[in-house]
Amino acid sequence: MRLARRQALAGLGALALAPKALAREAPVPDLALYQAIRDEGLTRGQAMTFATSLVDEVGARLMGSPNMRRAYDWALARLQALGLSDPRLEPIGPFGLSWRQVLAWAHMTAPDAVQFAAVASPWSVATKGAVAGQAVAVRLDSDEDLGRAKGTLAGRIVLLGPPKAVRADEPAVVRYSDEQVLKGEAAEAVGAYYRTVAERRARQGREGLFKARRNAFLAAEGVLAVLIDGGAAEPGAMIVDGSELGGRPWLSAERPSFPALYVDGPAYARCWRLAKAGAAPRLELEIATEEGDPAEPGYNVVAELPGLDPAPKAQVILAGAHLDSWAAGVGAADNGAGVAATLEAIRILRAVGARPRRTIRVVFYGGEEQGLYGSEAYARQRLGWIPRSTAPEQMALPVEGRRAKVGPLRKGPEYEAFSVAFNLDGGSGRIRGVFTGDNPALAELYRAWTAPLKDLGVLAVYDGPHWPADQSTFTEIGLPGISFLQDPLDYDSRAHHTSLDTLERLAPADLAQAATVLAIFLINSANSDTRAPRPAPAS
Repeated sequence: MRLARRQALAGLGALALAPKALAREAPVPDLALYQAIRDEGLTRGQAMTFATSLVDEVGARLMGSPNMRRAYDWALARLQALGLSDPRLEPIGPFGLSWRQVLAWAHMTAPDAVQFAAVASPWSVATKGAVAGQAVAVRLDSDEDLGRAKGTLAGRIVLLGPPKAVRADEPAVVRYSDEQVLKGEAAEAVGAYYRTVAERRARQGREGLFKARRNAFLAAEGVLAVLIDGGAAEPGAMIVDGSELGGRPWLSAERPSFPALYVDGPAYARCWRLAKAGAAPRLELEIATEEGDPAEPGYNVVAELPGLDPAPKAQVILAGAHLDSWAAGVGAADNGAGVAATLEAIRILRAVGARPRRTIRVVFYGGEEQGLYGSEAYARQRLGWIPRSTAPEQMALPVEGRRAKVGPLRKGPEYEAFSVAFNLDGGSGRIRGVFTGDNPALAELYRAWTAPLKDLGVLAVYDGPHWPADQSTFTEIGLPGISFLQDPLDYDSRAHHTSLDTLERLAPADLAQAATVLAIFLINSANSDTRAPRPAPAS
């Protein structure tokens, strides 16, 4: 997913090292169990075995695709093999169009012959064979731009906006220093996000509405196809997540009616320069697709490690990660790593004979990439939900946006008994810290839990929210939703939503550490004297 604090706080680093004057005496962790878990996870770990199987045997897992159906079966088989109770698919409702790319290619035929790397925009319509035409470079950033371009694009291949700036001076692989973690510097990017979140979401809503108008304009113009610059990541990587066109293209009513293709950054930039110079580049391209049910159902994959204490076993501990991915790579870092680490954490607990008092429930969510569909469905069916705005500018928000609340929380049957939800969605980097989401009591407890893990690099507990992701579903209804600070490695530069999100993005030793730490948090949560402390109700 993606370190946070409110602007009024003195700083996350200070909170991570806050004095314990206001805290109750924290229980002493079971160090013998810690050691058994560490020995199993760090010396006999199988996280990479799980990850390799998922990304090599199943591949990319675009929601609604045939591969996503294969991923459901894969996850069910792994949960059953681990001996969990009742592995099952739980419906999250009809998702949208069942779609997969069969073929996508593009090349320049004049003034030079050049083959491009190309990937269809997710849920793009097909071209019905190869098509050829002149490429035109056009900025369509406002309604005024649409007015100026009207009547000029019929039968053209539209280059949608200028080339993106390449981040040539930023390191490809990043690890946090201990000082950055302890002082909160590693969390500052998320802090900056939340300081400006209101204005960002307002802007994104406006942009989403404009993109819908632009899509309608391009369709009315009769463009032959639209090319999108896949650059701005590491050279050789294409960012392919549909965000440039906006909307929800998996829904028939919002799907653009023109073919759309991502091409590699340097090729796109060359075409743009040629078109702007009047060289009239000509392109040939093709998109072939396989389409099925326009209302393909979506699912979460669920199973339990049942609690053994009759009284608290109803207090569920969630171990979650999203199973879906985008389609250009194979979803290794985002979020095959989280799925693999979660499976490995459960395997570790089984291997060491851990006996949880509370139930540990594994949930592999569907549809996270399109808007937290899986975790929202899980919460709505069991825990509760908050009515949200259906105003057009709110519905136009992207995945990270959260639609404005228009009613009070409506609690579900399991709300009071629920304990805590963990979410692992930051690539394969080792865990360096924990975000407790504005929950001081839980932060203080976790400081006691992480004290024996400092030699593994787990150094800080941040009493604030992490990037918006599946854990946000739980925090927004007043329940503990936990995410982790992980070393980024090359998640942001090479992996996140790109064609290079492959097994090579995973770091085996880091992934083993993350699974080990997660196993410790799961069993500690399951065996605590009380359920996880909850944040104070919002005023």
